[in-house]
Amino acid sequence: MKKLRAVIIDDETNARQALSNLLQLLCPDVELVGEAKNVDLGIELIKNEKPDLVFLDIQMPGKTGFDLLAAFEKADFGVIFTTAYQEYAIRAFRFSAIDYLLKPIDPDELQAAVGKYKSQLVGINPQQVKILKEYIDEPRQARLNERTKNAHQRIALPTAEGIHFVQMTDIIQCESLGSYTKFHLTGSKPIVVSRLLKEYEEILDNYYFFRVHQSNIVNLEHIKRYVKGDGGQVWLSDNTEVEVSRRRKEEFLALLSDFYVNSGKIA
Repeated sequence: MKKLRAVIIDDETNARQALSNLLQLLCPDVELVGEAKNVDLGIELIKNEKPDLVFLDIQMPGKTGFDLLAAFEKADFGVIFTTAYQEYAIRAFRFSAIDYLLKPIDPDELQAAVGKYKSQLVGINPQQVKILKEYIDEPRQARLNERTKNAHQRIALPTAEGIHFVQMTDIIQCESLGSYTKFHLTGSKPIVVSRLLKEYEEILDNYYFFRVHQSNIVNLEHIKRYVKGDGGQVWLSDNTEVEVSRRRKEEFLALLSDFYVNSGKIA
């Protein structure tokens, strides 16, 4: 099988060397054809070597990894970001469905990321990069201190057919189907993604979504009515009914009240 041609673009010499060593030890089907220590040299390297896969740092002196990608009208290479970002940035990568490796790089995660690219062999989509950049550029305190409105935020949903880019406001609910998650949407067919509902619970935690039950996360914007009961039920905008777990009821009602206050709606 033909080897994957890869390059590393990172301003830290030690980081480049560590990743190079790991690739040699763990990924014999990856051929490292070059390294660069900044964005300008990275652009030149990519144009000259035409790699299949780019390991790209985000924060570099002067210019960022986003500036590098913006230099290519069509990025026909795969990208795995390498980053020291923690916490909120991880959510950003999940929103955009872009692969990333946290420094120091974990060998198992490196093998998994390379294996995922090999199974797909597709270049990075500009819309994914845009979503990632939008999220990372958001004021950090807004993410950490309060829930953010769903408006204007998009999420990338990877499926077997390709990547779907969905407005958060169009998501009615997320439903667990075992190892899959089914997104119920306004105006279009549901989308099924090969990821656990728990992953999306973590991704959507800072927004007005809530896991009302083991099997369901609902968008508070699409709740038409709450019916009291042991845990209660919510009626959604697509006329479906979802049970509210008894142990989640108190937290759910508090968040629902907060949503109405902040949105200016009348409960």
